[in-house]
Amino acid sequence: MKVIKILSLALAATAFVSCANEASLQEYYVENQQDNKFIAVDIPTSMFTNTEELDETQKETLETVKKINVLALPVKDSKEEYEIEKARLAEILKDEKYQLLMRYGSNTRKAEIYFTGNEDAIDEIIVYGYDDTKGVGVARVLGEDMNPQKLMEFMKSLDKGDIDVAGLKGISGMLQTEIEK
Repeated sequence: MKVIKILSLALAATAFVSCANEASLQEYYVENQQDNKFIAVDIPTSMFTNTEELDETQKETLETVKKINVLALPVKDSKEEYEIEKARLAEILKDEKYQLLMRYGSNTRKAEIYFTGNEDAIDEIIVYGYDDTKGVGVARVLGEDMNPQKLMEFMKSLDKGDIDVAGLKGISGMLQTEIEK
C-alpha cells in the first residue's frame, strides 16, 4: 500500500513538472526577441489610429486591446533554422489553452488564428503563419475581455478606410524592409 502511494505521488510530481516545462508563447517571444535573426516589434494601440476619429463603440473596442507583439524569422540563409522555429511554434500552439479559430493556406504557406480566454471575453488573439519563401512569424494581440464580434466590426472599419491607420503603414513598411534584407 505504501509503495502505491509513493508511486502515485511520483507520477503526480512528474506530471506537474512536465506541464511546467512546456513552453508558452510568452516564453518563446521573450527568449527570441533579442536574437538578431528575429524581427521583434511591440505595437501599442496608440499607433493604430487617431482616437478622435472613432465613434464610442470603436473607442470601447480599441480600449480592450492593449498591444500587439510581432515576432518573425525571415528564411534568409537558413532553411533549417526556419523549419525548426516553425515546428517549435506549431508545438507550442498545440497546448489546449490556445483554441483554434481559423486556418487557411497551402503546403508552402499557412496562417492560423487562435485565441485564449473564453469566446465572449478573449484575452489574447494569436496569428501564426509561415511562407516557405519569406519566413515564419507570430503576432499576439493582447487585451482584456475583447469581444470577438466588436473586434470584427472594428476590423471591417479598417478595411473600409473609415479609420486612419497611417501609424501601422510605417510599421508594415519597416517589417517588409527587414524581411528583404
